[in-house]
Amino acid sequence: MVLNPIPQETASLRNPGGIQWNKDVGMKRLFPTLVQMDSNGILHNIPNTRYKKWKINSLGFRGAEIDLEKKEGQIRIVCLGASETFGYYESYGKEWPSQLGEMLRDKFPKVEVSNVSVAGQHLRKRREYVEQYVLPLKPDIMIIFHQRFFDYVRNSMRGEESEYPAKNVKGKRGKYPVQVDSRIETPIAVLSQPAEAAKKSLPERWLTQIRIRRLRRKIRQKERKYLTYREPMEEAPEEMILEYEEQLRSFAHYLKENNITPVLSTYPTLVTPSNEHIYEDLLLAYRRVFCIELSENGILDTVRKWNHAIRKIAKEQNVVLADNGHLIPKTLKYFADNCHFTDQGAEMIARNCYDVLTQHHLIK
Repeated sequence: MVLNPIPQETASLRNPGGIQWNKDVGMKRLFPTLVQMDSNGILHNIPNTRYKKWKINSLGFRGAEIDLEKKEGQIRIVCLGASETFGYYESYGKEWPSQLGEMLRDKFPKVEVSNVSVAGQHLRKRREYVEQYVLPLKPDIMIIFHQRFFDYVRNSMRGEESEYPAKNVKGKRGKYPVQVDSRIETPIAVLSQPAEAAKKSLPERWLTQIRIRRLRRKIRQKERKYLTYREPMEEAPEEMILEYEEQLRSFAHYLKENNITPVLSTYPTLVTPSNEHIYEDLLLAYRRVFCIELSENGILDTVRKWNHAIRKIAKEQNVVLADNGHLIPKTLKYFADNCHFTDQGAEMIARNCYDVLTQHHLIK
């Protein structure tokens, strides 16, 4: 099935990092177009689907067509993640799995890189998705770049699976979590036409303060809905970190049992305790979308503990680690928002993965 692209709006927004945003390309529209849920509740990409710059091949993976059967001597690398790996803000063909494939192609012509990510995929459904949709490829190496931990925390605390619609196999509306970049809904958009003309003369710091006030107002509304006047948590729930560790440990063991070499990646974010005063609006937007149950300090604490857990499991399980969490400079040159990448950021992820694969002699 091929879906016709929705016409682009003429108006676009430019963020401080220089990325062109189009109001029409919101995640709430993108992912129900490309993703469906099977009868077991597993999200997967819809084969042979196109939407703007996103193309899904006949096997249900982003990118060019590949053969289901491996050629003799071929080494197949699959990249597993959510929207950060699937690709969102990058230019066409610049998501990091695609750039990794380009880097490997000349020196290792028998290596094939496939982007098997599904935007919005649940951590709890990761193993089932791999078993159903990825194992038929008979991959040799899997780079695990799965960054849905805040959905995992949020849904566990609320006792729910998700909050956004996706297509299911019967054509009804299902539910699954997606990310929405707050700057697509810029506060300037709510101004009247005269104010819209006047806003162009406002200094950027004023626009940022308007954005922050609007975000804080939305956060208070969401806190009243989900916290019922409880205070948000200042630290990551320890029991959920331990549960995540056990799940990751089990997943790595499962891959090894299926003759797949796992490569773990830590979680890169733009905002850290040292720069949160600079990117306050991005941290607030991230919290509002992903996990209102955690305070801003709680979000930063969770990222730190989550990355520590990934490093711990990699060492414990003797699994190769791509420490991308420490790699990317914390600027808008490399991040399009708090967790998605620009073309340059995706290139750094690809380069680091290339170095890890070659230095550890995972490909020959």
